[in-house]
Amino acid sequence: MARLTPLAVLLALALGCDRGPEPPPVEEEASEAPEAPTPEPANPHAGQAPTHGGHGGTAPSGGMGGRAPVVDQNAPQLAGLRWQAGDPLTWRRPTRPMRNAEYAVGEGDTEAVLTIFHFPGMGGSIEENVERWTGQFRDGDEPVVETKTIGGLEVTTIDVSGTFASSMGMGGGEPLSDTRLLGAIVQAPDGPVFFKLLGPKSTVTEAEEAFAAMVQSFEAVR
Repeated sequence: MARLTPLAVLLALALGCDRGPEPPPVEEEASEAPEAPTPEPANPHAGQAPTHGGHGGTAPSGGMGGRAPVVDQNAPQLAGLRWQAGDPLTWRRPTRPMRNAEYAVGEGDTEAVLTIFHFPGMGGSIEENVERWTGQFRDGDEPVVETKTIGGLEVTTIDVSGTFASSMGMGGGEPLSDTRLLGAIVQAPDGPVFFKLLGPKSTVTEAEEAFAAMVQSFEAVR
């Protein structure tokens, strides 16, 4: 076997040092994230028990692997969009790093969670993202999808219910029956903003009027 000279050993060590540390893995919340040009190896219920109380889903906006900036609960606005939220939507600090805002309705196994997020630089059409959300449901009524103009902004709303079963797999838990999703995708001045209320059908229905009022409050920040 050939022996390495002292010079060869030093050269090998120098090359190894130049490689630097391996980059950390990317953390993404695929059940909420819009269609993106990069793979999304995520679990929609990561770290949550497969009960209705775990419907919170997950979400980022402040860069891949980082924490999204949290909006001001007293004057919420994001990507040039402003809104208002009232009872029973209750503000709380986002429980996942990819969310810009979060509201809860109910608690425990009956809890529903409204997540709000904006993904700068990530692509996918509105239609692709609507299909993605509605495609996570089965055995329910036909989804209701509407596009309207509110406050001068194009808003696409989604209403779908049935058995929720994330298409991502990877430990997402058992399918959840009697689940409902109310969603809104807003073409804000600085890019789409996603609103997703997900949880037991009875709890989401309880918050339906509050969600509709929030959608009607959408306006661009002047």
